[in-house]
Amino acid sequence: MNNTDKICSILNEIKLNLEKFEKETIEIISCDTENIEFHTQKRVDITKNIDGLFSQIDDICSQMKDGDEIRKIIRNVSLFTEVSEDKEKIFMKSQEIFSVFTRIKDSDIQAVNRINLEKEILIKKIKETNNGQQAKAAKFAVGLDDGTKKYLGDDIKKI
Repeated sequence: MNNTDKICSILNEIKLNLEKFEKETIEIISCDTENIEFHTQKRVDITKNIDGLFSQIDDICSQMKDGDEIRKIIRNVSLFTEVSEDKEKIFMKSQEIFSVFTRIKDSDIQAVNRINLEKEILIKKIKETNNGQQAKAAKFAVGLDDGTKKYLGDDIKKI
């Protein structure tokens, strides 16, 4: 397998991982609140895997005389008209990846909005709990709940 085919194979694996990442992002938008952390962690794991794959491509490019040209193609800073015929395959695979990136950007905004909404709801519940009667009464409880007498202040007044 030549370097171009190796790079295309790795790019295909990156695309599959990005599609998994996109799926997890969509799950964050629609899942129960309890599952948001699970899907967020899966996204972190997928990202680490993708970073490793890009590192493999970088290693291959480092050993090639035209590696910098391939890096430009993969970073989407090359025009198709500037790409040599033997690298068109890499260009097309890179474009597939960038189309997934574009979709992820849209769903990622929605996922962040969902997380912020859940955060606001939790903060509101905490504030309501902290301002309720039980919270006010709890401020006066001092000592241990082990059956011993409780005191307020410097053991002056028993509660």
